[in-house]
Amino acid sequence: MDKETKKEIVSEYKQKKTTGGVYKITNTINGRYFIKAEIDLQSLQNRFEFNKKIGSCFNPKMKADFEEYGVDAFELEFLEELEKKNEESPKNFRDKLKKLEENWIEKLGLEKMY
Repeated sequence: MDKETKKEIVSEYKQKKTTGGVYKITNTINGRYFIKAEIDLQSLQNRFEFNKKIGSCFNPKMKADFEEYGVDAFELEFLEELEKKNEESPKNFRDKLKKLEENWIEKLGLEKMY
């Protein structure tokens, strides 16, 4: 790879916007769900799809239901997305996401949460 191509790739990577947010994985059979904030929703979606393909559980808290109902019983949903601003520190971005997560847990309740 020549220097110019490498510079372009690095520049594109640096300009890439980070989109974090809160996601929910729902067991569509019994209605239980897992809510979590994530810094990079695209990476999370890739991991979720990969785990579904290989038949692997996404989170230890869901393992018993995963074994009982199977991989197809679970679906991923993004509840809220937030774009990281260039001048924003990673810690500040994580703190905002954690607050969003807490708000969604409060909104949806703990009754059916893993």
